[in-house]
Amino acid sequence: MQKVSKYWPYITIFITAVLILLPQIVTGSYILGVDSIFHMNRFYDAMMQLKTGHLNYFISIYGYQQSGRIINALYGPLTAYFSGFLLLITGSWVRFQIVTSLLTLTVSGFTMYNLAIRTRIKQIYAVFIGIAYMSSYLIMGWVVGMQFTGWGAAILPCLMAAGFDMIDNKEINVIKLALPMTIMLQTHLLSSLTGALALVPMFIAGMMHNPNRKQMLKNAVLAVLITLGLTANVWYGMFQISFTNHALGVAPQLNMYEDSIAFFGNNVFVLPPIYSIGFIIVVGYFIYHFKKLSTDRRVIFITGMLFLWISSVWFPWGPLDKQFPSISYLIQMPRRFVVIAFVLLLICFGIMINDSFKKEMLNTIKVYCLMVITFIMILSAGMTVQGGAKDFFSPQVVQNTYNLKYQINNTNLIRKSLTINNPGEVLKMLTKATPDYLPVQYKMTAYNYFDYHPYGNYGDQIINYSGNVKKIVKSNGHLELIWHNTSDDTKATQLPVVKYSDTKLILNGNHLGKVKQTQIGSVIVNAKPGKNKLEIYYQPTMMLRIMLWITIVSWVLLIFYFVFKIVKLKKSSK
Repeated sequence: MQKVSKYWPYITIFITAVLILLPQIVTGSYILGVDSIFHMNRFYDAMMQLKTGHLNYFISIYGYQQSGRIINALYGPLTAYFSGFLLLITGSWVRFQIVTSLLTLTVSGFTMYNLAIRTRIKQIYAVFIGIAYMSSYLIMGWVVGMQFTGWGAAILPCLMAAGFDMIDNKEINVIKLALPMTIMLQTHLLSSLTGALALVPMFIAGMMHNPNRKQMLKNAVLAVLITLGLTANVWYGMFQISFTNHALGVAPQLNMYEDSIAFFGNNVFVLPPIYSIGFIIVVGYFIYHFKKLSTDRRVIFITGMLFLWISSVWFPWGPLDKQFPSISYLIQMPRRFVVIAFVLLLICFGIMINDSFKKEMLNTIKVYCLMVITFIMILSAGMTVQGGAKDFFSPQVVQNTYNLKYQINNTNLIRKSLTINNPGEVLKMLTKATPDYLPVQYKMTAYNYFDYHPYGNYGDQIINYSGNVKKIVKSNGHLELIWHNTSDDTKATQLPVVKYSDTKLILNGNHLGKVKQTQIGSVIVNAKPGKNKLEIYYQPTMMLRIMLWITIVSWVLLIFYFVFKIVKLKKSSK
């Protein structure tokens, strides 16, 4: 009973996560959101590699129509293989989604609760802050849309805890800073960069009031070096592949104003009213009490407000985008910065409600009001899940059909394919021509991105390829294409695979040098009459191999460090 009493906040948060997902758990449905097909291909590719033992870290040999695209190596590689492992264990997409959604909700609630406790907010209010965060659209983006910003947001409070140490304790805990930054880099690059930006004002504030600045700076450098070692596969892989190819970036946001946040308005992303009202109250409270606030609370509030401004319609995104067009590639949606504001301003809300009234009756009213708000937030999140579950049983099956292609008309088969232990089936029935990271053969800009029709070309040349080509994954992780040239002459043939600068091709036993490629990078080879074979593999540079080994060795050393700490702790407790 004592243990239950001790862990009740975590039990409460877990139960809340289950309640939010209850409509999906009860119906056994799958929510196919805006990014689902893209990430399902990532996870399926990783799962099949783990299942068969036919490994290829760089190119897609099972997912994305076995097109040889580089995706997982550039986009959260560690999380991709972790997700592939979960898919292998769970067997079906329905079970996989329920498990990962439950994990995301629970982790986000736990991390935010711990951050609130670390800020000396009372337990009851810290639980409220944890539930308020896990119920927000930031986390729910994963649950109903498989948006990886949800996973980044779930881990972010751990990183902010390291930032709070900088302004609170005037110190940097090396592992406490390096580990969450590492996990975020291995999960979602933009979330990690956003988190790193939020740490800057905290670091500056800590340095200004720290008599031992050299030690703090030394620990900061050490944390950066450890992070670089643990993520060398991510940052160097991104650098090397991007700069040796014209790797196609994400589609630029042509009107960044429309993807900025606001408390109210039209043609913009309006925050849910309950959060808008809460943030407005926090702003009023902290401005009124600003002179009485401690330095650490001032820094938390100012940093939160700074990121709220950056993510909003009040920031001059229009002029900035005109001056620097490439910014729309990197940021895409300014509202992504609001995740920092959510974390910090929710903590500020917790600080505000943490103060007690002199009259006990007012404190009781406050608790009841928070219980009502909590109920509304849980209900709202649950209804969002219910809407997704309802779509699963609708004629279209999917929640968001944007840029989605039905390869069969029988949606009952699509629905069934999401519940059976064969995750690859649905990826044949539902396709999405998302061309991110393709090795395009032209120099792209924010202005000419759509002129070359990468979405349409990928659909025509890869997804809906009209030729009869058989694809086989060999035991060494190489991809082999087999087809027949029915003509009597050598024929230039475009094949449904793409080539990067370090992709190697072997045609009928002969290594090919430079080959013709289409605008999106699919290869054109001279096929002899009769049967033809093309073998494809990726040969990383020596430097990239070294970086991969640095990553592996760094993780092994980190595991040994934690084992050593645990053993030492057990010995000291005897």
